[in-house]
Amino acid sequence: MTGKRAGNICPLCGGALEAGSATIPFILKESIVIVKHVPSQICVECREPFLTGRETDVITDLLTQVKELSSEVTVLTFPEPAFA
Repeated sequence: MTGKRAGNICPLCGGALEAGSATIPFILKESIVIVKHVPSQICVECREPFLTGRETDVITDLLTQVKELSSEVTVLTFPEPAFA
């Protein structure tokens, strides 16, 4: 069976989503945080990245840690998963 499933379509423009990695900027109250190499589903049309719950949780933890620093600009690389 072929065709697009609802989960593989960009909710912004309707383009197809493909697995990839993205660089995503975050603007906090007093600083800017850039996270590189974030595993994402990226729209082939508008290039907007979409994250899963796991990636969102990791980024939330990273941003919480960065808030404690006195940095105006921070550039981070998304951490590799730890395998036991």
